[in-house]
This record gives sequence, C-alpha cells and structure tokens, in this order.
Amino acid sequence: MDQYNGEQNERGIILLARPRELLPPDAAERLSRAGEGREVRVSMDKGDIEPILAEIEIGLGDLPFSLIPRMPRLKWVQLWSAGADRLQQYPEVKALPFRLTSTTGMHGPQLTEHIFALLLARNRQLRRAFAAQERHEWRQFLPAELPVLSGKTMLILGYGAIGQSAARAALAFGMRVIGIRRSVPPAEGPGPVAGATAELTARPPDPLLTIAASPRLREFLPQADVVVNILPATPETERLFGRAEFAAMGRDALYINVGRGATTDEAALIEALKTGRLGGALLDVTEREPLPPDSPLWDMENVIITGHYAGLRNDYDRFALDIALDNLGRYVRGEPLRNPVDKERGY
Repeated sequence: MDQYNGEQNERGIILLARPRELLPPDAAERLSRAGEGREVRVSMDKGDIEPILAEIEIGLGDLPFSLIPRMPRLKWVQLWSAGADRLQQYPEVKALPFRLTSTTGMHGPQLTEHIFALLLARNRQLRRAFAAQERHEWRQFLPAELPVLSGKTMLILGYGAIGQSAARAALAFGMRVIGIRRSVPPAEGPGPVAGATAELTARPPDPLLTIAASPRLREFLPQADVVVNILPATPETERLFGRAEFAAMGRDALYINVGRGATTDEAALIEALKTGRLGGALLDVTEREPLPPDSPLWDMENVIITGHYAGLRNDYDRFALDIALDNLGRYVRGEPLRNPVDKERGY
C-alpha cells in the first residue's frame, strides 16, 4: 500500500484546472465519484482558486505552479501533459512533498503522425504544391526533388514511449531506426536489441532497430538521415543539441524537434542551415515561443515550422481525464500512481 494512504481520511477539494468547454460534460461528476465523494471544482481563474487554496488536496490539469506553496493540504498533482518542464521555473515548489504525475503514454499516436506529416510534406514538396494549388497552377517536380524515406536511417533522441511509437512507423516505412535514451539495460544494447521489444512491438526483434545510451549520441549522428528530438526540457538537456552535434550530422540530414525548444542551441541550428551544414529543419518547438517574427527560421526554404501543437488531438481531454480517473482510483486506494514524475529531473 502507498505511504500516503493514511492521509486520505481528511478529504479536501479536487481542483480541475481546465477550460470547461474542452472537458467531457460529466467530468466533475466522474471525478467526484472516483474520489469517494470529494468536492470537485473546475476552474482556471485565479480569482476562483485563491479562496480555496487551503482546502485543495488534489490538483488536476493546468494547476498554476505559482499557487502551490499556498496549498498546505496539497498531496498530489496530475498534469495534463507529458512534460513537467514548467516546474523548473519554480525551484521552491520542487522541494514540496506533493506527488506529481503526468499523462505520459497518450502522446505517441499524434506526435508520430506529426513527425511523419512534417517529413512527408518536405519529401513530397507539399508546401510548394499547396502554394501552386492556391494559384490554380499544375505543378510537377523533378525526380531529384522527391526523396523517399525507405532505406534511410532515423535517429530518435529520447527513446521513450513516444520514440517507440515513432520507431514503429519508421520501420513500416522501411527505415532503419537508432533509438537514443538516457541509459540502456545491459540486455538491451548497444546494437540490435534482443527481445527488444516487448515495449516496441509484440513481434520478434527487428534487425533494423538499434538502441544506445545518450553518451554515444555523436558516435551515431553521422549515420542518421533524419534526427528526431523528443527530449524534455530539464537542466540536463538544456541546449544539449548544439554546434558539435550539427557538425557530426551529414550535410543532407534533417533535424526534427517535437520535444522542447530549450534542448536545441537555436543559434547553432540557424548557422548550420545558413551554411549548408544541415539539409533542413522541421520544427514544432523553438527556444522562444511564439517564435519571434524576426527569426531567420521563418524565411528559410529548408525549414518547416508548426506552432507547438504536435502533441494535441481532437479528443485530448477525454484521454487525459481517463488517466486522471485511473490515478484517482489508485490514490484513494493507497496504490502506486501511474506516470510518476521526478520533480528534480522534470520527467
């Protein structure tokens, strides 16, 4: 049983900090039922939240971290996101004893689709084709302008649940995959992963899949035609991908970032793109968001930019609520929670 089980007797308020219009209509009722009758408040308005700060036991959704030090009864926060990078701005909050969990595990499908949407838009010249359509122009392209993914190598930096989802798609496209993660159990690597991949697929290990630990990143970069960055923003990953990493990549290689902009040295990226050191960049995240209008990235022919929405989907709140409900059931029963986040590391 969980060490916090004895604290469940004094029930406080469950605060769900999400826009009501995004939530299923019965969200509050289901949360109250799963929380054994606890009162549920749904609001993102600080004016509504501040009068009940002393009564909040559980925070769900986009809870303002700045208010947490004023919540003496707070025991648990369930994020509506996979990343907890916002917490890095509040060192005083990280030291507090509440538990933190995330929605890790629900982002793989949409992020995978976004990664390949960017790749296919680039390889199939869709941006130029759409512009031609607006001009009512029948536009064709030279064979040399239409590369294919089959036979190419994708290196995935941040090989967790999302990276494994992207790897499945890459293998289906006939690509070779190299997954880089913080550490690798001895039985899994380096090299082709034996029995790999109970976590990747139910089929036998694929000879085109390699997993390696992050210290070996530069060793593998020269092999990559496509580098996909899915890293969270933490003190360890800040500007982890910089001038030396871009220099290690092939001149025609593509850099994709759907993780966090802070993990990339953007000045080094711009330099690599301007000098032809890098073939192109496909970015859903940037160091500053929104990306400033005067950023050189906007006008580069070899760059595609989307506005940090790769992790979203039309039924996002339904999936996130299901994870919260499952964890709430675990919480009231005193069981370990799913998707715990290390507040110091940020993931």
